[in-house]
Amino acid sequence: QSKTVSEIAADDALREFAVAAGGAAFKVNCVQCHGSGAQGSKGFPNLNDDDWLWGGKAEQIQQTITHGIRFASDPDTRLSEMPAFGDIITADQIAQVSAYVASLSGKVHDASLIQPGAKVFAENCVACHGDNAKGNKELGAPDLTDAIWLYGSGETAIADQVRAPKQGVMPAWGARLCETKVKELAVYIHSLGGGE
Repeated sequence: QSKTVSEIAADDALREFAVAAGGAAFKVNCVQCHGSGAQGSKGFPNLNDDDWLWGGKAEQIQQTITHGIRFASDPDTRLSEMPAFGDIITADQIAQVSAYVASLSGKVHDASLIQPGAKVFAENCVACHGDNAKGNKELGAPDLTDAIWLYGSGETAIADQVRAPKQGVMPAWGARLCETKVKELAVYIHSLGGGE
């Protein structure tokens, strides 16, 4: 219990035990949302890839497991909340920025909307997603240039998220599980190949 998740992961015997115990705990506590293979589904992230909103290092995974995401009763929960732009920008601007964002990951898009969409993005989105749209792990803002989409890809799905974003929630497992079990889960999830 006194070792950090990085120390556990660096010790072959401890890592092997933690991965086995964490895998068992995952089956009991996590598969309902993330799936039996940790592949996720719409609205629930895939834990096998390398797309982490708050970072994929073992300690960062442990922090997320311990305090959850937008879990109201935990003051240390991970918070990020994209504003609903439906009342902030026009419907035309939403269509423009959605086409621009779709273009960043090679999705089918209306090419005539790219230039004005880039302007809308620069004026409204770079503060969180960055000039290069690669996201910001300190804020939990996703990378918009990859092909990984939590709530669906394409202009329509992107426009829906810009207009009235869905905000995922994850329980704070630190309130339900002992610290050792949380560390085992963090080592297991990190071992899936998606950890940084």
